[in-house]
Amino acid sequence: MAVTFFKRNDPVSDMLDDAMASTHFGPGTRSASEVGKNKELATLIGKFARNYFLKGLEKHAEQHFLTQGDGNHFLYIGETESDHWRALVTHHGSRGLGAQVYKRGLAAAQKHTAIHAPKVPMHNAWIDANSDIGAQYWEALQLVREWTKLNHFAIHRKIALRLGNAISGQFWNEHNFVFQRDGLFYHGKGATPSFQGFSPDDTGLTLIPLNMAQPVLIAADRPDALGFAPHGAGRNLSRNAHLRRLVEEFRAEASGLSPDNIAAIVGRETKGLDIRFFTGKPDISELPSAYKNAEQVASQIEKHKLAHITERIMPLGSIMAGEMNWNRAGR
Repeated sequence: MAVTFFKRNDPVSDMLDDAMASTHFGPGTRSASEVGKNKELATLIGKFARNYFLKGLEKHAEQHFLTQGDGNHFLYIGETESDHWRALVTHHGSRGLGAQVYKRGLAAAQKHTAIHAPKVPMHNAWIDANSDIGAQYWEALQLVREWTKLNHFAIHRKIALRLGNAISGQFWNEHNFVFQRDGLFYHGKGATPSFQGFSPDDTGLTLIPLNMAQPVLIAADRPDALGFAPHGAGRNLSRNAHLRRLVEEFRAEASGLSPDNIAAIVGRETKGLDIRFFTGKPDISELPSAYKNAEQVASQIEKHKLAHITERIMPLGSIMAGEMNWNRAGR
């Protein structure tokens, strides 16, 4: 997750137009390399050759740069509730680079477990953190983390340049990641870190998204809490179950929801917002009704003192990948 605050409040439509031209959603990669234009990216990729888990993955780091993937990944335009600063928020992970590192890490873990604990099921495989291979895997995770940060802010800078708008502030945080604290590893699946010093660039603030029609929360850590908050609202139902419910509501034919049905659903759930889908086809499995009640989630974060909500970025518009043929076929 990353946020950029702008000095000027440009029209939302202009911001989304420039965002559509600056990034890419959906499967696949970009053909043009940014390595020659981005010194930080070139320096980072230059470290891959020395790492067992990253060697040979340079092309993945190049080709997935400036892309954001699909599913629940998004680009969100909003403004702060208290002082109306225009904000750009992005949500995506480490893309194909991270996927390849995970595959290599899983293979190393299964090899280690087969040798040292052959009776342990492979879904519980692990890497010895104190071994050389464990140290290299941890280093690979940190480099992938750095790549993800670079990717977020490269997209933000590209949009700012197209707009001719100045950046007044930025911060970011990882979620769904592994953290080291007090000599232990914490696997934060479905979680946003909420403890001081969770990363070298921790600003004391984190981002918690809810859905495209609700605020993105800016949260500060609580020293007396468990150290983690939710990473978002979470889904009410699986994608397919949510779609089946909509089909039943509209009494759609066996072939599914009609274009008019889909337009009605999008209209009622995103009224007043500029909502776009990169493919041009709405993915209704990502609309607000697919997710848990945003107000209840925010209330529970405060009630259980998981984090302190310091600000809300109110929604104005967003971009998501949208429906794709391979998605439709899978359903």
